Amino acid sequence: HTRTRGHARPTRKTRRKMPEGLDMKDVGAALPDEDDANDPDFASNVDQAQVAKALSQLQGNPGLVNALQHKLDDLVGMSSGFVESLHYKVRARVNALTTLQESHDELYEKYLDEKRALEAKYRDLYAPLYVKRAGIVKGAEDVDATPGEDDDETEEAPVGIPDFWLCALRNHEIFEQQITEKDEPALKFLNDITCTPLQDLPVDEKKKEEDDDDDEEEEEDDEPQRGFRLDFHFDENPYFSNEVLSKSYHMVDEEDPILESAEGTDIEWAQGKNLCVKVLRKKPKKGDKKGKPITKTEKADSFFNFFSPPDVPGEGDDLTEEEAEQLQDFMEMDYEMGAIIKEKIIPDAISWFTGEAKQDEDDSDYDDEDDDDESEDFDE
Repeated sequence: HTRTRGHARPTRKTRRKMPEGLDMKDVGAALPDEDDANDPDFASNVDQAQVAKALSQLQGNPGLVNALQHKLDDLVGMSSGFVESLHYKVRARVNALTTLQESHDELYEKYLDEKRALEAKYRDLYAPLYVKRAGIVKGAEDVDATPGEDDDETEEAPVGIPDFWLCALRNHEIFEQQITEKDEPALKFLNDITCTPLQDLPVDEKKKEEDDDDDEEEEEDDEPQRGFRLDFHFDENPYFSNEVLSKSYHMVDEEDPILESAEGTDIEWAQGKNLCVKVLRKKPKKGDKKGKPITKTEKADSFFNFFSPPDVPGEGDDLTEEEAEQLQDFMEMDYEMGAIIKEKIIPDAISWFTGEAKQDEDDSDYDDEDDDDESEDFDE
């Protein structure tokens, strides 16, 4: 599972009054400073009743919570006094291990640099293979074919490989659940799916990605883009005018990975063709001859909702625990879908089209179940 940063944006905010007897100016002074953090006896001198009272007053008050957070941020990295309390020989050994860890971390950074360089090298090697694959799928490039005994040579051959990407996606159990019957005619026009690391985007496209991220802080402007973009390429079709539908995943850390936010293309639907909504019509009351049917729209289940991920608000926005859990689950599923396309569907599309990859995954699931059964038998 990937981790996510941020939480659901509330539909409204509620302002609360400052608890009586608590001055914002006193909050910082009441919190521990660096000297306190380095004092091993500090915790024993804290009045637990006062702490409980202060925490109860913080509930629902964003101003006090932020003041506490800023103070705690200042304490990050300060010594707890634990190491200083050790025997001097033990402290020396701890310091030696710290030096070894620093050497390890330097090597790990070099490993990550070489890993990124190796991945970039093979992306370049894969690229012409993907281009050739796309040409064959779309019918822009053909191959020699010899009819078999049961083949009719007079039958006209279709262009390319019809429904290639629809079948490849639908053969994965997650997308099988996401693709509805109404989605299938639109996905028949899908002729290619490509993936590009955000840091590899052309300068003008990379600038657009940065401009779309309204919440990016100024101090992070110089940091490289982390994440990837999926591009779904479509033939001209009666459903929408977009030639490409894109989905970008912005990562805090790709090694972990931690998802910061996701963005999708605004689909320019043709009139009456929006697969993401359903129109409900209510007949006028009986006897009302002039009355017109009442219509309203509701969100409909559709694969194309994939391009409309939820907004991730700032850290100061309020939300309930239930809303936070719902957003967390949604973002984890959303990222899992993107990662499956990036790491499984695109690299091995032909195996997903034929169903071979699905069979391999099913066999792997059975192997896992057998292992679990053996473990249970052993425990008994």
